[in-house]
Amino acid sequence: MKIMYGITKGDIGGAQSHVIQLINHYANEHDVYLLVGNNGPMLQQLDKRVKVIIINNLVGPINLKKDLLATREMMMYISRIKPDILHLHSSKAGIIGRIANKFSNHCNPYVIFTAHSWAFTEDIPMIKRNIFKWIEKMAYSLTDKVICVSEYDRKVALDAGFKSNKLVTIHNSLEESQNTTYTKENKNINKNTVNFVMVARFAYPKMQLQVVDAIKQLNITHKNKFKFCFIGNGETLKQCKEKVEKLHLQATIEFLENVNNAKEIIEHYDVFVLMSKQEGLPISILEAMAKGLPIIASNVGGINELIDDNGELIKQNNSKELTKLMRKYIDFERIRKKGELSKVIYQNRFNPKIMFEKLDEIYGNVQEKG
Repeated sequence: MKIMYGITKGDIGGAQSHVIQLINHYANEHDVYLLVGNNGPMLQQLDKRVKVIIINNLVGPINLKKDLLATREMMMYISRIKPDILHLHSSKAGIIGRIANKFSNHCNPYVIFTAHSWAFTEDIPMIKRNIFKWIEKMAYSLTDKVICVSEYDRKVALDAGFKSNKLVTIHNSLEESQNTTYTKENKNINKNTVNFVMVARFAYPKMQLQVVDAIKQLNITHKNKFKFCFIGNGETLKQCKEKVEKLHLQATIEFLENVNNAKEIIEHYDVFVLMSKQEGLPISILEAMAKGLPIIASNVGGINELIDDNGELIKQNNSKELTKLMRKYIDFERIRKKGELSKVIYQNRFNPKIMFEKLDEIYGNVQEKG
């Protein structure tokens, strides 16, 4: 069977990690292709059997000329390759890919779109939000199945008027790996302090600047009792570094940029933090749970589907509340107990076997359509 995946950016991120996992799994038994907008670091992690096609005009921002050219290119490849399944990820690739398929010479693959979050739920002006909602509804009519990565996103779609018969929730998971259980004694980073970590791109909707404000307040009462590490890169990184310097927090806050193995690094930290204005079901939190870290994260998107007794939700999503929650984790016994619960929840609810069983069922529908 020929399976064609599409995603806008070949960078490192949650959606990309998910696509890598799917591609490498299905490449074992199927002929797999990837349409992607750039030759990014994601491609280095793909199985060598995967045929990668760079669509240079496939870009994130709206650009009418490039969008039309990208649509034409994708039409050409869909017509030439004739995939049995077209599985699209990210908003731009999802829209352009479905339009391209509609007007291709081979418009009968089983079309799947995975919504890692909805563009029309973002903190944007109402006019733009309504336009994005209209575009998604139009593309919905060109889709056989829409996968939501959280129950929250499925409900958002239903509330927006999407018909329920095409919607299904499949939680993300991670590639199976040999997990090492670390205790405070054999972690090799700042053994006598609590080590918080946040893995996220420095860009909207992430809130690293507000996290720095929270750290400043916690540092007043718990100086030298904790450290914080930001792992990631992006357009707001420079601004965040300048703020840390201005607040004289260099001894407390560390930055790690251009890290390709963040999921392996985080196991050496104690508590995972994610502050954000919008999320689907963050892969970064799943990675932290699999490594046995307690979670402190914003109560947005599907995050509350990940956090039970294994951490805390930042319900008001401000720095003052984050300071209060982080203060509770200057306590190694709490960290140990909550971390153990994280691992149990991950293994029971989010292991790869569950995800692939549900995906296999959807992929099996291609025979019915054919």
